[in-house]
Amino acid sequence: MEREVVTGAGMPAQIGPYSQGVRAGGFLFVSGQPGVTASGEAAGPTFGEQARQAFANLDAVLRAGGSRPDLVVSTTVLVADQADFAELNELFAEFFPSEPPTRMTMQVPLPRGLLISIGCTAVLES
Repeated sequence: MEREVVTGAGMPAQIGPYSQGVRAGGFLFVSGQPGVTASGEAAGPTFGEQARQAFANLDAVLRAGGSRPDLVVSTTVLVADQADFAELNELFAEFFPSEPPTRMTMQVPLPRGLLISIGCTAVLES
């Protein structure tokens, strides 16, 4: 099976030994994308600002890897505070407006004061 590492354009530097995405077997596996800008700084102090940036980062890796949001089949969302769950639902519905993918959401402490990280598995475009 072929395996190819994918990096989205204008993405922040990684903070560890992992790939932003890996294309293999007709799928794209995307690492958790935090709400940070290309400079590596949090997109803002609020959950909404960071979440919108996390979705933008996710989109960048999806498209660089030959997929797109409507081809996402499964997501894992890490949040620092479950109190942000309602806002997450609203943003998730914006990013995945119809036939949303599966989702697992967990509250965990995130590094560097981040509030959200979103990873996914998507089918590649034909």
